Amino acid sequence: MAYSEILKNIYLFKEFTHEELEPIQKLCRVGKANNGDTIFFQGDEAKSLFIVQFGSVHVQQKAKNDDNIEVTMLGTGSHFGEMPFLDGERRSATVLAAEKSEIIEIDYENLKKYLSTNSTVSSKFYKNIAGFLCGRLRMTTTDLSFAREKNLHHF
Repeated sequence: MAYSEILKNIYLFKEFTHEELEPIQKLCRVGKANNGDTIFFQGDEAKSLFIVQFGSVHVQQKAKNDDNIEVTMLGTGSHFGEMPFLDGERRSATVLAAEKSEIIEIDYENLKKYLSTNSTVSSKFYKNIAGFLCGRLRMTTTDLSFAREKNLHHF
């Protein structure tokens, strides 16, 4: 199956040509998940990044009191699990299917091998992932500033 359309619409691969996406398509494996199925747990060793081909997923973190905190919900065309690709750390959250979903998985090692063969492709990918993570950090900073300001007004 050709995954070029969904890959091309994802921030990580948006600047890739059809020829540059072709080898990445070959790395894609699709899995199915039903409502409530766990894609991965917070603290798991990370080996792949994921793309929601169809459906949606919950991203949750465990609080100190063991409650699950909903971080976000991601839908069709969203990607997740990319941070450990860069830093080698364990999973920072748990991801569960929110409904019947099809999830594309791309193995880190195979992606790294492909990126190491082409400096142009590698440069595009790392530039895109850096831009994406900067955007996510800006949103987090805004959220934290709002929460802090709101808390200060309660005193």
